Amino acid sequence: MIISWIKERRRSLFVQIFVSFLALILLFGGVYTAIYHMFKGTLQEEIIQSNQSDLHDAAGRFTNQLQRLQVLLYDLYNQEDLIGFNSQLHSAESQNVDYLKARSVILQMRRDVYNPLFYLEDVIIYFDEKDFALSKSGSSSASYLFSHLYASSAYPQHFWQAASGPSDPQTFRLLPASPFHVNVTVPDAKQLLPYVYQPPGGRYQVIALIDIEKAASSFFGNTQNRTIGIMDPEGNLLYQHGKLSMDTLPEFKPGQLQMLIDDTYYFKTSPDQGLTYITAVPYRHVSSQFSRVTGTVLVIFMLTLAVSVGVSILLSRKLHTPVKRMLSAMLDHKPFDAAPAPLRKGTVEYDLIAERIHELQRDKNEIRAKLQQQRSVLTSYSYISRLKNINTDINEWKDFLTADERYVVVLYHIRFRLSHTADLPVHADTAVRHLLDHIHILTTGQFEGSHTFQLEKNEIISIMKGASSSSTYSFLEEIRSMLEAEKDQILVSIAVSGDIHQVSEFSRAYHELRSWTAQAKLVEEAQLITGSRSLPASVSLSPAQEREFTASLQSGQDARCLQLIDQALDFMLRKEAGIGQFRFFADSIASRVIYFVEAAQVEPTKIQSLKQWTRGLQDCQCVTDYRQVFRQLLEAACSLLRSKWDAREEPLISKLLKVMQTQYAEDLSLDYLSAKFNLTSTYLSAYIKDKTGLNFSDHMQGIRMEKARELLACTSLTVNEISQQVGYLNITSFNRTFKKVTGITPGAYRKRHWLQSTSQSG
Repeated sequence: MIISWIKERRRSLFVQIFVSFLALILLFGGVYTAIYHMFKGTLQEEIIQSNQSDLHDAAGRFTNQLQRLQVLLYDLYNQEDLIGFNSQLHSAESQNVDYLKARSVILQMRRDVYNPLFYLEDVIIYFDEKDFALSKSGSSSASYLFSHLYASSAYPQHFWQAASGPSDPQTFRLLPASPFHVNVTVPDAKQLLPYVYQPPGGRYQVIALIDIEKAASSFFGNTQNRTIGIMDPEGNLLYQHGKLSMDTLPEFKPGQLQMLIDDTYYFKTSPDQGLTYITAVPYRHVSSQFSRVTGTVLVIFMLTLAVSVGVSILLSRKLHTPVKRMLSAMLDHKPFDAAPAPLRKGTVEYDLIAERIHELQRDKNEIRAKLQQQRSVLTSYSYISRLKNINTDINEWKDFLTADERYVVVLYHIRFRLSHTADLPVHADTAVRHLLDHIHILTTGQFEGSHTFQLEKNEIISIMKGASSSSTYSFLEEIRSMLEAEKDQILVSIAVSGDIHQVSEFSRAYHELRSWTAQAKLVEEAQLITGSRSLPASVSLSPAQEREFTASLQSGQDARCLQLIDQALDFMLRKEAGIGQFRFFADSIASRVIYFVEAAQVEPTKIQSLKQWTRGLQDCQCVTDYRQVFRQLLEAACSLLRSKWDAREEPLISKLLKVMQTQYAEDLSLDYLSAKFNLTSTYLSAYIKDKTGLNFSDHMQGIRMEKARELLACTSLTVNEISQQVGYLNITSFNRTFKKVTGITPGAYRKRHWLQSTSQSG
């Protein structure tokens, strides 16, 4: 079914991309399988070597344990109190023996026995001549100890008597493990391995009873599937775990460490102590280890294959879907549902193609709509004549571009009055088009070979071929007078360049004229601009006005905010600020208003309606327009803020703000305030945020920055001294925070305030 589906769609881009991905997946899968089969034999050998290495490591740990026990037994045998007690026991009367010495020895024995690192069940000091013994439980007769406390059929008392004979040359002896009934009242027996120390001629033995099962479990790890054997240098079996006996042990050749007999692997090692360690592992255990590794590899391979196929399908769809959508839009002659997605959300190349197709289709639809509307006009001879005239003009324009003659560029920057836009008899774009036609007629009548066209929606360009700047001034003054009559609806700034002698200088002249129109005065009349002019250095509120504006805005006093804005606008008018400076001032005030409203956590829907007024500032073309929009913006913003700031009247909030405003220079923290008002810091933080819309750190930052602006404006303190006075011990942190809040550095803020004060005093 899948094969037939692929055959039917084999020419589809999706299928071709998916088959390409699938071929790569199968290729890498084949390489992966081949590599696995190459290393399969090596992997099984590694598992066998791992078992051999585990036995060798376990034997090394057991050898180290015996060495530690040798030191323990030797030190115990030569303990001063034990030597003295033995001397008294053999030379003095029984009533004169100092048994306190024996007690000291028993305490030492207990410390050693209870040390978990030795894996000891007990240590016995056996005085065979006196039928006396010491153990962790105390002192007793040897006959009682070996018949009741540590009873073993392999090691009765007479065994230890015979083993302590003076003819025995061995100092340390490791005896075969045997079951010991640690207490005759307990039916279960423990498997203990005796380790005996008695130097030649010694009159007592030190016997360590090793809990061999616990030691083997620790040294050899999991012994569930293993058979373990330990043999002494003479080949006697000292300890065995599992079904292992001298009859079943294989005979290893010299140097042979492993062999496979009857589906069982036998491993052997012989460390330096002379003991031989043998472990038997069933072949099925080795094969199960190999099977687990194989199964894990297979599962990883299948998961990788499944993920690869899934990713291939997703990538194929991702590459195919935009192409399919673009083809569908073109073949069905339907517009795209929306503009292309932003480039950062999709494939850059596809987004660029989609954007270009969208533009082409939009242009096509616009042309089709215009042709449909003007079909009747196209049939008329007069319209055909207009087309011919346009083509003739285009040819002349091409000739102009290839010729180097003197010319003058005039830029008409058109601004529609905000309060009178609705009174226009036609749409603004149509009005610009009418004005263009009128200027074109006047210009060509005065300067033959001139060209007039529109680059931007509110800009008209006239290029006067063969004219000079001096000859155009009187002509442009007549046009300015004509436009002055329309100042109730439109305001036009006319910028005229100097004489230009090369066509290549057009771009420079055009951008220069645009900068001049941005420097134009914000007056309610048409202006003729012939060059650049000096602008005021600062067009923002003074530091004192900024503080008062911020406080009034936060408290919702729209009347005072408007009064400060009016003062700033009047000051800018007196200083003859440019149109661009008025726009910059309006944008900065609007951004600050939106910032405070958003910080107060006003509902997003209300903020969106508020932003409509901020966009209205971009359409203001005179001071009257700015005053009108600022009034609407600030009244709406202050109304929203008043509803949020009512919480400041609560007693607790008032006390908190008073503490922050008076102790801002200290290391004030939320924990300090919570302790001061007997509240938890978590509750206090949530309470401040809920009641004021700002968290504790925002309040502290605002208070400290407000004080910093005041000190920068009104004192001669250094920036470092000011940062200390407002609670910032690190001047770098202070500079970073100040720039984040105000947009400029402390030094630049102080310089701007000085320039502002100088301008106002002038």
